[in-house]
Amino acid sequence: MKKTVIALSLWITRLFLLNSVVSAENKNLFKIERNKNANVVTYDVRLNANGNIDRKKPIDAYWILFTKQGQREEISVFEKKAYGYNATEKENNSYTLILKAVKDRSMTIALVNGEPKAEILINNKKAYLSSVYVSASNALIPEVYYLILTGTDPKTGAKVTEKITTNK
Repeated sequence: MKKTVIALSLWITRLFLLNSVVSAENKNLFKIERNKNANVVTYDVRLNANGNIDRKKPIDAYWILFTKQGQREEISVFEKKAYGYNATEKENNSYTLILKAVKDRSMTIALVNGEPKAEILINNKKAYLSSVYVSASNALIPEVYYLILTGTDPKTGAKVTEKITTNK
């Protein structure tokens, strides 16, 4: 009986350690804020147990509902038309990411000193994206008036912004 309890304990410990080693970790990349309310769409990079970007699902995008105590909610199929993305694997554990909200600006997702970064052009200069602000109408199918990209200069760390007005 004593050997069975010890063997079972070892098996449970091994199972716990195995699950903790192979589990993925999310690290925040950037967010989309809107003029409609305080809720934001958050984009995370998923890292595998080796600390590399997860090839199966590199990006995890979801709502943080600050109007409901900050709970997480998945993006609906309908909402993916505005907040969805396409991620394409490149080389050296990096990805090209194109947001539906900012179709004409692709970005490169990569680890820089172990931290995930979304490199994008802001004011025609490389920057690490931290947020996108969307100003739009309150209609059922909103009309976007403008976007503001905010990030940091990778060399100086200075904040950079660019306002993109939509063509009407």
